[in-house]
Amino acid sequence: MIRALVVDDEEPARERLGRLLSGCGVDVVAQAADGQEALSRIDELAPDLVFLDIQMPGLSGLDVAASLRPPRPRVVFCTAFDRFAIDAFEHHAVDYLLKPVNRDRLARTVTRVSDEIQEQRRLAREQDEAVRTQARLLPTSAPSVPGLDCAGACRPAHGVSGDYYDFLTLGPTRVGVALGDVSGKGTFAGLLGAALQARLQTLASRGSGEPARLLEELNRLTVGTMEGNRFATLYLAVYDGQHQTLAYASAGHPPALLVRPDRSVHELGGTGPAIGWSATATFDQRVVAVGPGDLLVISSDGITEASDPTGRLYGLEALSQAVGSVADRPSSDVVSYVLADVERFGGGQPAEDDRTLVVAKVL
Repeated sequence: MIRALVVDDEEPARERLGRLLSGCGVDVVAQAADGQEALSRIDELAPDLVFLDIQMPGLSGLDVAASLRPPRPRVVFCTAFDRFAIDAFEHHAVDYLLKPVNRDRLARTVTRVSDEIQEQRRLAREQDEAVRTQARLLPTSAPSVPGLDCAGACRPAHGVSGDYYDFLTLGPTRVGVALGDVSGKGTFAGLLGAALQARLQTLASRGSGEPARLLEELNRLTVGTMEGNRFATLYLAVYDGQHQTLAYASAGHPPALLVRPDRSVHELGGTGPAIGWSATATFDQRVVAVGPGDLLVISSDGITEASDPTGRLYGLEALSQAVGSVADRPSSDVVSYVLADVERFGGGQPAEDDRTLVVAKVL
């Protein structure tokens, strides 16, 4: 049922409109006699719909509409004057009713708005389900590989994320660490990210576990499944505990960082193009020796390209400094600290892009 607030400085007009709305199946949760009371009631009750008179003492109905903060209720103006109609729709009114309000005209408005609200609620439920499903696809725990401590986190900017991370068990002493980022945002990017994750898991379960070969196969399977302007970047590193090595390949992804116990930082950069552009793309593979205390850090560009209120980017240098200041802690602490540092850097601004971070520490 729609929850509505009726705002009018004339009590008889409020009462009549309230009776008409009740007859249309609308729950009138409150009435307000002026604009200031209306704003207070809207903040308190969060109605779905506000029926708003225009000419009132103090704040006019147009002033009230201009003052509404997101998430805004829908507004229907009810007035005896038709000259305010253009101004009303400039304030995003969903309808404009002339007094005395006609019962049938009101019923049509309520039906239309009710349909819109029900559709909005359905889409919101689907969005919530998609977010929960995507969260369940991410690793719930780190792999049980002796000598390696792994952790990761994904912070979507807008519900469904185009980022994902994964840990791939490749044998008793080998584990793959992957982080992917699909171009764009929202449900479409989330679907492609889930497809990439599933394909890479399948390839890893039956392949050699070499990062470059896995990326080539993943790319071949992905080309043609994306629209022409879409692509994905992906970083894949494989830790071999027996030989104390880290093999990695990067498909157009930002550099990973290898932080040594002496706090020196080495960038492990790209070795091939993004996923999805060319079926014949090839990828180089590089190998570095690692030892106790070494820390691998893979991030999405939502972290390095996070901006402060002046537009300055966080960047790899700040990421290196943040990791270095807590490099002696467990991987989960490093992940939490870096994400909090990026949040502080942004000054509380909403994130413009998904932020994903994976840390693997050699014990």
